[in-house]
Amino acid sequence: MTTTPAPVTSAGPPRGRRAADVLSRELPLAVISVDEGVGELTILVHVEHLIGALTLLRDHADALYRLPVFVTAVDWPDREPAAPRFDVVYQLRSIEHNDQCRLIVQVSEDAPRLPSAERVFAGMDWHERETFDLFGIEFTDHHDLHRILLPEDWVGHPLRKDYVSFGEPVAFTHNLEWALPAAERPRDMPGESR
Repeated sequence: MTTTPAPVTSAGPPRGRRAADVLSRELPLAVISVDEGVGELTILVHVEHLIGALTLLRDHADALYRLPVFVTAVDWPDREPAAPRFDVVYQLRSIEHNDQCRLIVQVSEDAPRLPSAERVFAGMDWHERETFDLFGIEFTDHHDLHRILLPEDWVGHPLRKDYVSFGEPVAFTHNLEWALPAAERPRDMPGESR
């Protein structure tokens, strides 16, 4: 006799609800929006309130997000000028409350810079350097911001979607027409006929 396992359902609020509640209550001007997806909340924060929001989430008794998991970026080259090109993503964890949260700050291609979080979380130092190296996003007030994976004289930032590697464009589904000659484009790949 075989049984089908019952689907897993979340008994509590989505991950990050605690962070969203604390920020909305204590620092409401920092929050642009709170979006839910796949059982997690993503909090979009104004860049000028980033350090205040991170400090509040680290120190407030209802939050205690003291473990910085990572900081990275996502490149949306087709989004400007309607919205800034880059999402800088911070993932934090609260061991005390068994919760995690995701904060996003948007920065434009013209001014890809935001304040460094290393004074709030010392562990962000290396993550910020990696994000600087691979995306070209500058973290102001960082004590030692320079390339960490590539040589200092390297030109460009390889995780930007418009980066050309060794003279050949990288093929993404959104740029198949210019990245690959027609004969080399996969037939069934999304974006083939855009």
